[in-house]
Amino acid sequence: MKRIASLLFVLSCTLIAHAQLNFFRYDNIDVLKTNGDTLFNAWAGGFNSVQFSEVDLDLDGIKDLFVFDRTGNRMSTFINKGTPNQVDYKHNPLYLQFLPDMQHWVLFRDFNCDGKMDIFTYYSGGIRIYKNTSTSMLSFAIEDSLVYSDYQPDSINPNLIPLYVSGADLPAIDDIDNDGDLDILTFDVAGTRVVYHKNMAMENYGTCDSTSFELKNNCWGYIKENPSSNTVVLFDTCSFNVGSPEKFSGGNKHSGSTLLTLDVDGNNSKDLVLGDVGTNNLSLLYNSDFSPNLTASSITSVDTAFPANNTSTIPVDMYIFPAGFYLDVDNDNVKDLISSTNCSFNCLNDSNVWLYKNYNATNNPDFGFETNSFLQEQMIEVGEGAHPVFFDYNADGLLDMVVGTYGVFSTSTVPNHTASLWLYENIGTANSPAFQLVTKDYLGISSINLDINFNQPAVRLMPTFGDLDGDGDEDLLIGDFFGYLHFFENTAGMGNPAVFVLNQVQYQSIDVGLYAAPQLIDLNRDNLLDLVIGERYGNFRYYENTGTSTSPVFTKITDTLGYVNTKRSYEFSGNSTPFIFDNAGQYMMLSGSVNGYIYHFGNIDGNLNGTFTLVDSTYLNIWEGSQTAIHGNDLDNDGTIDLLIGNYSGGVAFYKGDKPTAIDDIPQLEEILLYPNPAYQTLNIDVRNNSLNQARLELIDLLGKSILETTLHSSRISLNISDLAHGVYLLKFSNEQGSKVMKFIKR
Repeated sequence: MKRIASLLFVLSCTLIAHAQLNFFRYDNIDVLKTNGDTLFNAWAGGFNSVQFSEVDLDLDGIKDLFVFDRTGNRMSTFINKGTPNQVDYKHNPLYLQFLPDMQHWVLFRDFNCDGKMDIFTYYSGGIRIYKNTSTSMLSFAIEDSLVYSDYQPDSINPNLIPLYVSGADLPAIDDIDNDGDLDILTFDVAGTRVVYHKNMAMENYGTCDSTSFELKNNCWGYIKENPSSNTVVLFDTCSFNVGSPEKFSGGNKHSGSTLLTLDVDGNNSKDLVLGDVGTNNLSLLYNSDFSPNLTASSITSVDTAFPANNTSTIPVDMYIFPAGFYLDVDNDNVKDLISSTNCSFNCLNDSNVWLYKNYNATNNPDFGFETNSFLQEQMIEVGEGAHPVFFDYNADGLLDMVVGTYGVFSTSTVPNHTASLWLYENIGTANSPAFQLVTKDYLGISSINLDINFNQPAVRLMPTFGDLDGDGDEDLLIGDFFGYLHFFENTAGMGNPAVFVLNQVQYQSIDVGLYAAPQLIDLNRDNLLDLVIGERYGNFRYYENTGTSTSPVFTKITDTLGYVNTKRSYEFSGNSTPFIFDNAGQYMMLSGSVNGYIYHFGNIDGNLNGTFTLVDSTYLNIWEGSQTAIHGNDLDNDGTIDLLIGNYSGGVAFYKGDKPTAIDDIPQLEEILLYPNPAYQTLNIDVRNNSLNQARLELIDLLGKSILETTLHSSRISLNISDLAHGVYLLKFSNEQGSKVMKFIKR
């Protein structure tokens, strides 16, 4: 199933206990920094190991931004408003529904010279290409399931084998020889030499609308990288070079490198920007090749402090494995440089997207350092592993947000990840919430040695709140990476801002193995808070409170509550994160998972010793990234539950709840006609015999934003939709009997 990141306002909803719950992604709740500045893309979801490409998503002629996070293969789309000389991106996940599933690396490049960016992505040790087939809507179709290259082009019989690219690498896909079609540079299997695959489309067909690769240089640049010392040897003899098949044996196996080509000195040959898994810098390799076909290349010098120059004195310094991306981000028609880590484990996860503005020309750049947190500084970004919960910390009647984290990576701490609780205060109103960051280290958790086995702070904090001692205020339990719980008692008393005091480390000796994700909930409805705890393998552990409301005793009942889990058969772990709540008098359970999908379980009440029902393993097609965590409450006081969903990239998404409706009470509205569909200038609506009493029409985009509302006085109406952007929209008809939602396409 395609990973659609909750783009569709729910048309057909899950039914539980004769009630219908609707949730839609909602990005319009303001979130402010501590200084009062508003986060422009607060709910975008965070960045870890991200790759950047430009592509026109909304088909308005302006290049937008596609971001691929190697962590969890997560995709993000940002619409460029096109303001000249400004970075002006707005997160909009609408366009994810038109993109295929992709893994490891993704680069948008125009291979057929039609002005539309196509997709090059990793597949099975090589490359898959998707052609951009967009006309009135964004669309892609497979062009090459697996790209092949002739590894012995000078022999009588072609030796066509898959063009090798490691999943850990980033290849350079560019017109290396300036003949009008896209070629490919990548590392060989040993990871020591750059291999040049020339696209023969122009030579063979006279057009770039094809991919026909031949191995033309086994040692492009005549350089050799030493994986053990992370150095580059110039003027390598390359005695095995052109005409010999690539060597698939000998040497160390490739561990990871990134390649970016650009012309930094205007000499019409492609220079190479190299990042490596063992380095913290980008190296610029100058190409002095002036040969007619630019096939041989000649790297003559190396700058290991790239891109420090006259304007920028700050080279890339990113701990390990940086990558470079070249695109115009500020609408001045000159490409800029972005560097991010390509590392997928134990690497920078905060302030790890560096932007260098180009003050000169695309083919002769002069880079100036702008920021080390491009776009990150405009979103909720807690580093790695966001676990959000609602909690009224200051007792003002408004729900605040506490986000537990796996931690921000640092080389100066032990452990390397500094886990903490981020506190966002609700500074809005009961009906119109807004959040402001109060602190990144609520309660000073990062300096408390909760991990008593190693006398160091705990990692991966997963909080839950509830009144454990019967004094009328909510206490705090925190689960951690090693499977323990830690109890912080709220000593403030009812109606007062919370004052937490550490009461017990490794609370009641509860140990679930790894990844303890607790929820305090009266599961058996005996008016005592019980514990349901998610864990690494996707099971749910149930600890019944066999004590009292003032002195709880948690007794393990089962390690496999409901005999359900969130681990798919081919996955090693499940990382369940339970959220159980009462829906119309019956419990339902949602859970995050390591694969990122939300699981929905029912048949809970009166069945704690039995098997729960797996209602859906891809609930509402919500997918916000890997290792999701979910929590909910009625944030805006409208009588419906809302959801927070955290992901491993360190971000949080908000899903607004729509009012549940009793299924038995829904009147059967007659069919409503929309035509033409797809529509271009005008959408005609015929509500036929449906009552016009209190009849209204509402036009909604797929983020849930209301674009137009009007009272309906006639059974037929025509809407002028010429100003709408291309895409999918929803039209909601409502009257005294109920409502009906329909989908249409604007072209």
